[in-house]
Formats: sequence, C-alpha cells, structure tokens
Amino acid sequence: NWMAYDAFVPGVRDFDQGVENLERLKKESNFPFLASNLKGVNGIENYKVIDANGVKIGLIGLITPFLFDGLIPENYEGVEVLDLLETLNTQIETIRSDVDLIFVLSHLGLPYNREDEYESFIKKASQEKLKIKNAIELAHFTNEVDVILTGGVSKGYDTPWVDPNTHTIVIQNYGNLTGIGHLILNVDKEKKIIKDYTLPTERGMMVNLFTDNIWPDLAVQDSINGWVKSVSSLHNRDYTKQISEIEETDCYSDNTISNFNQFDVSSVGEDNLLDIMTWNMERFPLKGDTTMKAVAELIQDLNVDIIGVQEVIKIGAFSEMMSWLPNYDFVISKQSSFLEQAIIFKKNMFTVLGQDEPFAMDDYYFAGRPPLVVDFLYHCGDVKKEICVVNMHLKCCGDGLYRRQQSMKQLHGFLKEKSKNGKDNIIVVGDWNDQLQDTGIYQSFSPFINDQENFLFVTSRIVNDPNQQSYPSWPSFLDHIMIGRGYFDVFEKEGIVRSVNLDEWIGGWEEYESIISDHRPILLSIPLGK
Repeated sequence: NWMAYDAFVPGVRDFDQGVENLERLKKESNFPFLASNLKGVNGIENYKVIDANGVKIGLIGLITPFLFDGLIPENYEGVEVLDLLETLNTQIETIRSDVDLIFVLSHLGLPYNREDEYESFIKKASQEKLKIKNAIELAHFTNEVDVILTGGVSKGYDTPWVDPNTHTIVIQNYGNLTGIGHLILNVDKEKKIIKDYTLPTERGMMVNLFTDNIWPDLAVQDSINGWVKSVSSLHNRDYTKQISEIEETDCYSDNTISNFNQFDVSSVGEDNLLDIMTWNMERFPLKGDTTMKAVAELIQDLNVDIIGVQEVIKIGAFSEMMSWLPNYDFVISKQSSFLEQAIIFKKNMFTVLGQDEPFAMDDYYFAGRPPLVVDFLYHCGDVKKEICVVNMHLKCCGDGLYRRQQSMKQLHGFLKEKSKNGKDNIIVVGDWNDQLQDTGIYQSFSPFINDQENFLFVTSRIVNDPNQQSYPSWPSFLDHIMIGRGYFDVFEKEGIVRSVNLDEWIGGWEEYESIISDHRPILLSIPLGK
C-alpha cells in the first residue's frame, strides 16, 4: 500500500500460504489484484483502466497456466486456471473501445536465453499447435497488446524483448526485487500509439539495488528493519514445551513395501544408525512420471532416514511423488526464486520443530536460494534428541566463486551463533558447487574449513576417491555433508560417509543421468542411540 501500486498480479509463491491467505491480502490492499484467467479466488478482477497523462491504458492480468506445478495441492484447492490466449482475447474485446493502449501484467516469465528459446518456439509453432507457456510466446500470438510486463522467472534483461511480427514489447526484472526496471515509453498523444522507447542508462533499463547508488527511503527502511527483527530466528528458539508433548513412538514399526519394482536396489539405511543423504535431483522431475516413479522406488528401497534434495522444479510433481511414500513426509523451501530445496524425513522418527530460511531478505549471494534450515526432534522409543538440518544449493558458474565465498561467511555466522546457544547438533547437506581440495583464494568454504573447533566436512574422507565422485560427468566432488561439533565424537568413532552409486543398480550411468540426475547422492551414517 505504501508503494501505491496501480495493480498486482499474484504469482505461484503468493499461494504458498493457501487461498484464504491470498484473499486476506487482497482485502488489506488498496489496489486491485488482477488475473483474468484465474477462478476460485475471491476479490480477483480481470482488468483495470488507468489514465496516464491523457492516455488511457488497459491493464489486463494473467497468471501462469502452470500454477499447480509449483504448489502442493492443499494450497490451491478450488482454484481453476483458464486458457491464456482465449481469456486474453475476451478481455481485449471487452475493453478495446475504452482504451488507447493495452498492457498485460503477467506471471508468465521471459525464459533464459530468450533468443534461442524464440527460435526453437517458432520452429515448433510451424509444425504443431502449441500451448503457450511464457511471455515470448504470448507476445507472438497477440496483435492487440502493446506491452507485456512479466515475472515468474528470475532472469532479468537490460533491454526489452520486441516480437518481430506483432512488435509487442516484453520486459522483465530480476527476481526477489534485486533490481528495478525503468523503461521510458515515448507515446504519440494524438495517434495514441507508442512511437518508440528510451533506456534510462547506457547499460539499459535495469537499476541494480546492489551496485547502483540507490538510497533507501529512511522511514520505509526503518519499518522493514523492524519487521525483520520481529521474526523469530532458529538461533536460540526453545522447544522444551513442544518436545514434552511428543509421545514415545516405535520408530521401527513401518514395513511399507514399494508400489514400484523396476530396480533391484539394496537398502543402505541401518536400524542402529542415523542415515542422512544429500541428493541433487537435477530439475526434478527430469523425465516426468518416469523420473517420479524411479525416485519413489529408490527412496523406499534405500531406506534412508533423511534426504536433503536440491533442484525441485515442479513442487506439484514432487508432492505427488511423496504421496506414494506414506512412511515419509517433507519440508520444502518457500523463499527460493528458482530450483527449490526439500528435506524428506521418516514420519515415525522425526517431528519438525521449526523451519527457517535465513537470508531470504538478502539472498543474492545464495543465488536466490536461501538455505533451508529445519530443526527436527528425533524420537525413537524413549530417546529424544534435537537435530538441525541445513539444506542448500550454492551458486554455480559466472561469479559463482565470489558469491559462494560471501554466502559461506553469512552461513558461518548464522550457524556459529546457533552453536554458541548450545544447538550444535548440526548437519549441513547440499550441492555446494565446489571442491574441498581448492586452496587459497580459490577456496569457497574457508570460514568453515578454518573453524575446525566447530565444523567438520565429513566428505573430506572420500573426495579424492575416483569411484565416489558426486559429479561423474566432469569428475569432481561438489556435493558435501558437514557436521557441527555435537557429532564430532560419534563420527570419528563410528561414522561412515560414502557415495551412493545408484547408476550401478539401475542400468548404468547413461540411464541414471537421462532419467534422474547428473549428481550422485552422498550418504552419512552415524549412531544416534536408536
């Protein structure tokens, strides 16, 4: 409301707290929520007409047709998404005589490598009827739209995309408000058409809030700082009352048999150990249902207690797969702008005490994927122990080294504070996107490597083993597990760390890489007094 927006189009993440929460936000706003192809949410409008210096502009809202791919089912109950182009044409017909220009506000996204994507799309469109999936494709099929403002993909562009045929202008910022797009439209006020546009800087239309000289409004900054401080952190949260209310359980009572039997896979989980695995599943589900069924069978057969998963593209598909595994539950990130993290755990062995995604308000160094931090209570019989599991996926490529180094400074400070408060049963898993063997200025993880009193990379035992490389396509060890000092003794005495070479069980590396991932899982097993 402070920003005095003209209109707002909800996106996938706006449904993370469910439909009722979105409806509550609409009631509290003093600007319209637009999504003409969205049904089942009260208060949503189709369009709005604004007067911009004598030029009447029709704003039409459109939400992604792939909304449900990014959500768990209970968060979109009763919601329906209508056909994009059919809905847009209906709205254009409704407002055409009342406006001079038509803008579409959409949650469709401009894809990465937009020129290549456009070329591929044009080839396919000439051969078959396609379902529109992004803003480039929408711009190609509509002659009546002047500008499309879009989001939903974290990639930002310094210059607009202009469709060669329809001349529709499409613009997109980077995600998570890391920058502001500023494009000046030059309008012929007599003919009421866009003549051309002007970029505000030599670089283009993107104002970068990290590098450009942009000063915050002090009143707004003060309010935001207050909001951030008011959110409780997992640094020193007291779970005593919660734990006292959790009853004893038989953690060995589940003998669920897998519904799928495609592979002959051995169990790697042991009843007398805590087995925790990190697994980059590469743009899950890589091959749709084939991947989902294969991964579900592998999870059931491996019998691991906790799995940290990286690169979930379709939350809906992930949720469906998890419904096939009744002895497991999961927690998934809510603040990642691209490639979600999830933590899978055995329901009869663990209870979630608290969930956090630190640095969500400042996640640039984490590549828009703040670490997923979950405090669990492990309970087996009369044994109860708190465990903190951190799952993350660090920046790759480009300026990745610098951003990994900076993100590790942030995470080290967070976990060091947690450890100081006596919460040192910490296990950090993930795709760290770098190797432990690097030295000097090329080492990403120095804050943790140099703090051997509090943290230990257990994967240091196997990083030089050529048969256990976590990224075999370019033989390297990128997926690590690190423990806090609370587990030093048990790991040194009885801990086991190993790669889980699933490719050897499912028909070789080519088969594994084609349907599941280009990363192997890494497994840590330690005694926990089961």
